[in-house]
Amino acid sequence: MSNKIKRIILLGPQGAGKSTQGSVMAKFLKLKEVSAGQILRQAILKKGKLSRELKAYVTPGLLVPDGFVIDLVMRQLKKPTYKNGFIIDGFPRSLRQARIFDKQFSIDKVFNFDISDREAVRRLSGRLVCQRGHIWHIRHNPPRQKGICDICGQLLFVRDDDRGRAIARRLAIYRRKTSKLLKYYKKSGKLVVINGEKPIKKISQSVIAYLKKNA
Repeated sequence: MSNKIKRIILLGPQGAGKSTQGSVMAKFLKLKEVSAGQILRQAILKKGKLSRELKAYVTPGLLVPDGFVIDLVMRQLKKPTYKNGFIIDGFPRSLRQARIFDKQFSIDKVFNFDISDREAVRRLSGRLVCQRGHIWHIRHNPPRQKGICDICGQLLFVRDDDRGRAIARRLAIYRRKTSKLLKYYKKSGKLVVINGEKPIKKISQSVIAYLKKNA
């Protein structure tokens, strides 16, 4: 299949199911996935000055400043792995980031997985992750063995920014920063809005139906 859609951005608050649907899209379109959040977490794990600076923002649930994020993401996407296209989750998160991104890459579509803050809090409150970034949920997608990732066998834990106050703070910042971003992509005709509160299989069906028609 020769795709017309090769570079995709996934938007939506954390808990909206972007990584789940990104995997579905990547498999269908045969594209590579990349997560801005995972890029940041890997940078934090490397220790050193950059790690400490990033942790000061990530731990309390604050958005990392543009300078750090843009540099790390651009460096990653310029690797040969992504020469045929990509599906990126978690970037851009501001109008400034989007404009800089557009100067480097021609984006084909932007999928916004829309959920309410109440639903986001409910989902994030039960979320578990491993050091490699695989995501599980206590109620909706539990691992086969309690506390162990099915994929890599590493221990699962609750991230600091997936706890009460950090969740609420992060959602408020996200809504404020992305309102202009959504208008920007809507004006360009690239925005596709998906109801992220439907069951996972229903959302996947909607995404695949769109891709079959447009890719």
